[in-house]
Amino acid sequence: METVLNGLSVTQRRFEISDPSSISFARRGINEVAYSVGFDDTVLGKLAIIVTECATNQLKHAQRGELLVRPIARESGSGSPLPARYGVELLAIDNGPGILDLHACFVDGYTTAGSPGNGMGAIQRLSDELDIWSVPDRGTALRIVMWAAGADASVPDNPSPIVYGAINLPLHGETLCGDAWICGYADGEFQVLVADGLGHGPLANTAALAATETFARRGAASVTEIVAASHEALRPTRGAALGVASIPAPEAGEGATGSARFCGVGNIAASVWTSSSHRHLVSHAGIVGHQIRKTQEFQVDWPYDGLLILHSDGLATRWDLGRYPGLAQRHPALIAAVLYRDFTRGRDDVTVFVARARRSGDA
Repeated sequence: METVLNGLSVTQRRFEISDPSSISFARRGINEVAYSVGFDDTVLGKLAIIVTECATNQLKHAQRGELLVRPIARESGSGSPLPARYGVELLAIDNGPGILDLHACFVDGYTTAGSPGNGMGAIQRLSDELDIWSVPDRGTALRIVMWAAGADASVPDNPSPIVYGAINLPLHGETLCGDAWICGYADGEFQVLVADGLGHGPLANTAALAATETFARRGAASVTEIVAASHEALRPTRGAALGVASIPAPEAGEGATGSARFCGVGNIAASVWTSSSHRHLVSHAGIVGHQIRKTQEFQVDWPYDGLLILHSDGLATRWDLGRYPGLAQRHPALIAAVLYRDFTRGRDDVTVFVARARRSGDA
């Protein structure tokens, strides 16, 4: 199993923006994450401006919002097990009035709040990667990526054929997340595992991580074989709900068709969405590590424009992407972030994982 470096299960840090004092707290915390992956003072300064602008916009237009940050790594194109560079992914989400004219909001001087109107333009100029989704009355979500300076420019990026994003957050008040996820490539397939350890806190975290470690060690294996191996590995733990999915990932990326495969035990929801339809994949009752009645692979067609979505039961199941115009075309991390924003239950750990084939223009 070739696990994806920036797909290793990294829990985001969450910063709630509710008043001006929370901006400086978020700025310090996010800079700590960036410093830990090697950001120098110059890039840290740029990131601080971005955080300040995002949080200020949330207070100004939505009265509150959230900033989520996690470290990421981009694979080397040389076959080296070490990444080409490290960075951070920042997600800024709010439930405000949304942006009426996305194009105009990046023009310096454009404002709807009587401010100088330079904030969004500054975010765009300072970011290495930027994606945004906003619809009037549906709020705003931004994905910003900053890379540490000093990457070896002679080592080309090796874009993966699948683009994906995830939200992975512990229950409020907990330090460790009882959910975990991991993804990777094997035999022309992209596979992802989402585990939800029973309960929450350290013991749930131990169970979920045992499942991701099993996934990483398995090499080429079917979704049912990964679930069966996890069942043995989790016996000493309190157990977990588990879902493993697989989609085609040929070298060409875009246009790949075939079948999506899924094997699930417990409350891990999985579905395949397209512009015209969606199919839910069945998960059997049980607890991986303790009681499994049946491991069964389910298949559905995987079209060229398919979205694979898995989530733990920390997310309600009544969501519908059709209610969010244009969201399915944005980066999968933005899709995961908006679903989390609107449908998190708030009383459990939560994981949302979204993947699709790489398209021209993807970073």
